[in-house]
Amino acid sequence: MDMYQSFKGSPSELHLVDQFMLEMCKIPNLGQTLDLLLAIRELPASMAELEPLISQKIHACKQLQDSPKFVAVLKYILAMGNYLNEKAGREKASGFRLSSLTKLSLLRGKEQSFTLLHALVEQIFLHNPDLAEFPQELTEIKALSGASIKGLSAEVEVLRKELASIIECRRQVKPKVIKAGTLESQFYKKLKDLIQEYEEILSQVSRRCTEMKKVYHEILVKFGEAEDRDSEEFFGWISTFISEFRKVLLEIMS
Repeated sequence: MDMYQSFKGSPSELHLVDQFMLEMCKIPNLGQTLDLLLAIRELPASMAELEPLISQKIHACKQLQDSPKFVAVLKYILAMGNYLNEKAGREKASGFRLSSLTKLSLLRGKEQSFTLLHALVEQIFLHNPDLAEFPQELTEIKALSGASIKGLSAEVEVLRKELASIIECRRQVKPKVIKAGTLESQFYKKLKDLIQEYEEILSQVSRRCTEMKKVYHEILVKFGEAEDRDSEEFFGWISTFISEFRKVLLEIMS
């Protein structure tokens, strides 16, 4: 910038690129203005990426809330577990952690190929075959992305800070006096309109984020899990169980 601003000759003598750079150097607070434009350009894409991920988590939680078949399958598992406890001389359990769902395929009988999961699927298939369709009530679980609810909430907070930074940067670079009708006045008017638009979008995303955390908390309470349970871990257990259940069901039906 120092080199361009120290140029004393005619701009027409310069290459078009240099002429362009010379004009750029005349813009007050150029660095801050470019940073501002970059942030304005990237923010909507970041907000657009978050909304469907948050909605996906909400739908997955609501499917778990509204799935009587999944709850019935858990009751089958609890009954089978208590039968084994009784045979082993242990007390009956009133419930179990969902992490146990991934261990059903590890508990084997006399035949190494027959697991507790096989016994579960067999009993359901023989006595209550409708319950074998419970994965159809939980379609969103398998489709979930890797982003955790805690991570998505943190990203929303980052976007909120970025928007606040944009508002502050606009305040700093905007001249106190601007002639009406000039390109400069049009620029700051457009900038103001964009910021208002982004504030509305971010407000909607924040509301969805609050709803996401609320329904997830309700799900943790419903299934007796710790309040700080990581959502990736939580949904991962159920997703793995669904996959293994379907695999064993195909074995039994074939």
